[in-house]
Amino acid sequence: MVWERIDELQALRIAIQSEIDSHNLYREAIKHVRDKQGKELLRALAEEEKRHRRELEQEYARVSGKRLLYINLPKRRRIVKEISPYATALEILEIAVEQEGESMVFFEKAASRTPNIGGKRVFERLAREERNHKEMLEAEYRVRTKIETGEALRVAKV
Repeated sequence: MVWERIDELQALRIAIQSEIDSHNLYREAIKHVRDKQGKELLRALAEEEKRHRRELEQEYARVSGKRLLYINLPKRRRIVKEISPYATALEILEIAVEQEGESMVFFEKAASRTPNIGGKRVFERLAREERNHKEMLEAEYRVRTKIETGEALRVAKV
């Protein structure tokens, strides 16, 4: 992420795009995960990202006095990850952990550079929520890794 000359409105636009991209990532990931628990986790995260987007759009309107109609960000200003059509559940979790981590870091930096106290609070809270998402995904990854390792060992013993 390139930080030169990013003002609060630009940071909000980047954050909104990040939430859109994260929502899309989770919606796509749902198609690749077979188990109910995995799908439920991804659906919940997709809904959280949608809520974050609405909140950021409200903050943008409050700060700018205008409603955001569209976002046209260059690729270098986006936090977006792609899922291969052949990705496994573990690979999807790795991608999601990376996306959440990058979003968290972005929100932390945006909070530290935002002069407006209201915007600073929004970015700080979203950074905490992205950290929570990352931790949830990492926990799910650890559980799945143990399950897959156990299944491989069981097959090897047979």
